[in-house]
Amino acid sequence: MQNNDNLQGGEPLLEVRGLKKYFTVDTNFFGKPIKFLKAVDGISFSVDKGKTLGIVGESGCGKSTMGRSLLRLYDGVQGEIIFHGKDINKYSNRQFDAIRPNLQMIFQDPYASLSPRLTVGEIIGESARQHGIVDRAHYHEYILHVMDMCGLQPHYFERYPHEFSGGQRQRICIARALALKPELVVCDEPVSALDVSIQAQVINMLIDLRQSLGLTYIFISHDLSVVKHISDEVGVMYLGNIVEYGSKADIFGETLHPYTRALFSAVPVPNPHVKMNRIMLKGDIPSPVNPPSGCKFHTRCEQCMDLCREIPPEYREVKPGHYCACHLYNSKEDTERLYAEKAEAQRLEEEKRKAREAKPLYKFKAAVIDKPVTAVKGAVLSTIDKIKNRKDKSAKDDKPADGDSGNEE
Repeated sequence: MQNNDNLQGGEPLLEVRGLKKYFTVDTNFFGKPIKFLKAVDGISFSVDKGKTLGIVGESGCGKSTMGRSLLRLYDGVQGEIIFHGKDINKYSNRQFDAIRPNLQMIFQDPYASLSPRLTVGEIIGESARQHGIVDRAHYHEYILHVMDMCGLQPHYFERYPHEFSGGQRQRICIARALALKPELVVCDEPVSALDVSIQAQVINMLIDLRQSLGLTYIFISHDLSVVKHISDEVGVMYLGNIVEYGSKADIFGETLHPYTRALFSAVPVPNPHVKMNRIMLKGDIPSPVNPPSGCKFHTRCEQCMDLCREIPPEYREVKPGHYCACHLYNSKEDTERLYAEKAEAQRLEEEKRKAREAKPLYKFKAAVIDKPVTAVKGAVLSTIDKIKNRKDKSAKDDKPADGDSGNEE
């Protein structure tokens, strides 16, 4: 996360602090959640007005969930989402509806994000009419203007989505978002489903629209070449966390985190005479339901240390404007402090456990509820084992001996 003192141009348009989104996986008998899928696990960043922040990472690392959480498309999002200096995550639904036109999203799949029952004009103008962006007298003229900005012909107004190609459908999605005159647009892999030539056209159109309309983008993608082309700053996500963050020049020119190095080593170079030093990651991404202890990347990192297996790394500014979460950049004092903090946390947890066990209600629960339940469970399992052994013994006794046909003469 960037400090406000380091930002040029005053306060950022959007600042995110400790964003979390957990999905319930399992509940207890009373319906209380006891197991979570930690899709987004406490990320922080900021975006200046008119800039583009690129978010990269492997599939399943939480990029799309992060983008949807920023726009409150999920319930139960934790953390601070500060837009124009106000925490919009604390807004009620009625309050958020008033600023919703300023925050729009371009979805990944243009085939699924358009209603097949509405014409192009209705798709683009429906939300603009709902939020009072344009009056009835200028409605048709305004929609044609938005379509022209996005490279859509006027005669597309009365056509339906199934009559268009993938690239044209994505342009319709972009026009639908821009019809509300937003300040911030979250682009969730908007070109991943398109051909390479169409990708270039859409990316260049997004850059032109950003410059002409003063838009701010959060561009989510797994294509590093596209992110390098469109972004001003880059954040690298792994298993729900941002592990490296900085300017485009810092991220691509002086990579710090081992995971980022592995990602960049997979980018093909258009030169047959250049030998790629590919870094092969071992295994798959761990489950976000049960992530590894310590650093989440230590199970796949070739530079893993004992500290990495025990204590999560701190997300810190390693170089001016360049942030990284890795123990490789700890000083000796940092390592000693982390071990001391871990020991203190374990001591406090042990004290809490002893205090909890000393309470009369806990003793009553252990003696009256937990112990009988455990005893009944043990008795049931013992009975099942006895029945199983009895069946095995009976089957063994009934089995005819070798050379015995089982028939009596």
